[in-house]
This record gives sequence, structure tokens and C-alpha cells, in this order.
Amino acid sequence: MKKYILAHEEHAITPLTISPNHNGWAAKTLIKLLDGHKTGINTFIVHEDKGLIYYCDKDAWDKGSDYLISKIQANPKFIKSIKKKSEEFYSKSLKIVRQTEKQDLKKWSNKKLAGFLLKTYDLALEYSAYGYVPVLSDHYFNKYSHLLKRIVKGSLENKNVTLSVPETVNHLSTPTKLIPSQLARLELLKLALGKKDAVNIRNYYQKWFWVNYGHLGPRITLSETIDAIDKLSKNKRKTKKELEDLLNLNSATIKIQKQLFKKLSLSPIEKYLFRVAQTFTYLKGQRMESLFGIYAQWERVLSVVSARWATPKKLLYYCSVNELNDLIRKNKTIPLHVLKSREEFCVWVARSEYSQQILIGPKAKQYIKKHARVSRQKIKDVLVIHGNVASTGYAKGRVKIVNRTSEVSKVEPGDVLVSVATNPSLLPAMKIASAFVTDTGGLTSHAAIVAREFKKPCIISTKIATKVLNDGDMVEVDAKKGDVKKV
Repeated sequence: MKKYILAHEEHAITPLTISPNHNGWAAKTLIKLLDGHKTGINTFIVHEDKGLIYYCDKDAWDKGSDYLISKIQANPKFIKSIKKKSEEFYSKSLKIVRQTEKQDLKKWSNKKLAGFLLKTYDLALEYSAYGYVPVLSDHYFNKYSHLLKRIVKGSLENKNVTLSVPETVNHLSTPTKLIPSQLARLELLKLALGKKDAVNIRNYYQKWFWVNYGHLGPRITLSETIDAIDKLSKNKRKTKKELEDLLNLNSATIKIQKQLFKKLSLSPIEKYLFRVAQTFTYLKGQRMESLFGIYAQWERVLSVVSARWATPKKLLYYCSVNELNDLIRKNKTIPLHVLKSREEFCVWVARSEYSQQILIGPKAKQYIKKHARVSRQKIKDVLVIHGNVASTGYAKGRVKIVNRTSEVSKVEPGDVLVSVATNPSLLPAMKIASAFVTDTGGLTSHAAIVAREFKKPCIISTKIATKVLNDGDMVEVDAKKGDVKKV
């Protein structure tokens, strides 16, 4: 009997919103991109307490990752095609999200509501399939990161470079294009320093309301946007400095990378591999945030469906897209007790890009027992935790374990935020924390993207941080070496 390994854990998420991502692993598009390698057929997700645990086929993932990296090295045109298609999906999703935001969904027919769900699901699914090229190259096994480390380690010998290997990799893999949240921030700063009439503010809001929505929201309100602009306007000196730094961010990054490429005497293929890492990090941030816009519109659709079928909206997030289509078009309802059972605990198995097996109760627990590989390793007496550097720097502070929105309030300025994997609902805590440490994730993870944007030390893929550290532990985060040390 095949056993699956625990590869990822995430919170503030639902079966519906993760479904295009989950089924994207089983999509024909991804299989085609990997020339027949099947990495995600029958992967399964355990849903509980608005969180998920993702189990994958270790051998299939391992082989797929190796094949993908060899394809990246041998075929630069492959990466160009991934980037081109991803940019196309990004443009399509933004157009749909912004157009839909201006419409009154209460006036939509049932047919139009169902059609919108299916259309946006298809878009998100295909987008995710292309987006999993960056993910597969580095997630869980961190193979792409290890490849970049080997290149730098070999090149640093006898070179006049004071940076560590993790620092150098971080600098050379940082993207030189702004992701949506950075573009939104740029426009907000300009708006705060310029003409702040009601029309400009509303146009800004309708354009960018979705960037930090996450899977479940809440969305930022127009009132909150106005308050943010007013606050920035009152401290023009600080706002001008932030705007200047953001405008110069890409040119400063490019300058550092040119200097390092020259000092390290990297070969053309080695430079190419780092530029691929830059592209992957940029595409992951772009895809992640643009899908938030689709989820924000799904919430509006579910509000209408909830009212028309007298079903609690929160339970509709435990339906598949196909089930919602049957409900809206054919009035085929799912018993409330079934949806409530799914909310409590359920297992979703990706059979194909459009189908999944959904298990509840004893059958769900039996499936996990039969198919999940459980680690029996005991972790104790660990003083130093090592991971991959996602953003360089140093911090010292008290640990706060934060995985859920309800835990955000624990974090005080200067604390070190430790999480299995961060998500947008944790942003308020991430803004005041001094550093981030995660169990999982690669160079394209949410924590890595946010850490670069906030210029805070971040160590990812430690595997064990949340199992070793406790709230209140004092730690040093050395994001030059990739070490988290209890002090």
C-alpha cells in the first residue's frame, strides 16, 4: 500500500479556495509540462479547523523535481514559456476581478453565477498548474536551493566576498520586478503625496482591494484605505523616503547582483540558473496575490448563493466547484449535516483536475490511517535550528508561535514570529515582528516574499521550528548562516 508524506501545512484556508491549487497538481497541463511525469495524482488534503495538511507521493515528487531541474538546465525556452503563460493568466485574472468588482452580483442569474465560478476555477487551475513549476523545483526537498548553494559555495573560494553562502544566494535570487502588493503600495504612496480626491481614491481601491485578501479575507474597506492615505499624508517625509526606496528597489537589487556575478565569475549557465530563481520568486508572488482577487469575488458569489438557498455561507466553502454548479444550476442541494461534518474534519483526494473524492467521519480517519506515513521521530534537546535563508539580517526576540488569525494578537513589537507556514491573515503580526521562522516553504513561499518586502530576517524550511520552540523562548535569528539559536 502506497504511503504519502506530509509535505505542507497551512491555515486560514478552505477546501473550496484551495481546490484549484490542489487539483492543479493532478492537471493534465502540469503532466504535459513535465513530459509525462505525474506528481500529484491522488495527493490528499486533510481539512480541520480552517487549516490543511497536504500529503504527497514522495517518490513521484522526488522524481518530478529531479526531472524538472534537469529540464530547466537544458532548455531556457521552457522557462520563457512558463513566464509568458503565467503573465497571460495574471492579466486575465486581474481583468476579471476588476470588472466583476464593479457589478452587482445580486442581479446576476443563477446561470451567470455558476458560469463565473466555473470560468474562474478553470483559470485558477491552469494558472496553478503553470505555477507549480516553480514550486516543484524547490518545495519540500529544496533541491533548487541546494543547487544554488553548491554554485555559490564553489565560487566563493578565494574570492573577495564577505557575504556568507546563504546571503549570496539570497541576493542573487531576489526578483527584480515588483509583485502586485508592492505595486499597490507604490501607488498608495504616490496617492498620499499627490491629489487625494474621492474619485482617485475610489479608483485606487477598486484596482487594488484584493492584494492581501488571502483565502478568506476580510477584504480591506474603502474607509480603511482612506485612513491609510491620511496617515501617510501626515508624515510626508517618511512617506517620501519609503516611496524613494521602493522606486529604487529594483535598480539597487540589479546593481548588487551585477557586482556579485562579476566577483564570483559565474558561468553563463550559473547566471541563468539564478535568473530562473528570480523569475520563480516573482511568479509565485504574482500568482499567489492575483488568486486572492478571484477568492474575493468567490466570497461575493457565495453571499448571493447563501441568500438564495438559505445555506450558511461558511458551509458553502466546503463544497467543490462541481457541487456548487449542481446546486446553482440544478438545485441539487447537499444536506447541511454533511457540510457541517466536512467543516469539522474531512479528507479531499485529488483524482483529476476536475474531480476529487471527499471523505468525512470514520471513512476520512480510516483513509489517513491507511495512506499517511507518520513520522515517529522524537525531537528534544535541540539548541540550534537550521534552515534556508529567505531574507538576510539578524534579530533577537521572544518566540511567538502563530498559525491562525486568532493567534495574531500574541505578537508584540520585536517578537520572532514562528509558524508552520505564514499566510496573508498573519500580516498584522508580521508587520511588527522582528523576524520570521517557518517549518516549511521554499524561496517562493509567502514568508520569503513578505520578508523581502518588509526587509526582515527570515529563515524557512527548518522542518522542526514549531516543534522545538515555545512561546516565550528567547532566540537569535542569524539569517546570514540560516541558524535559529535558543539563548
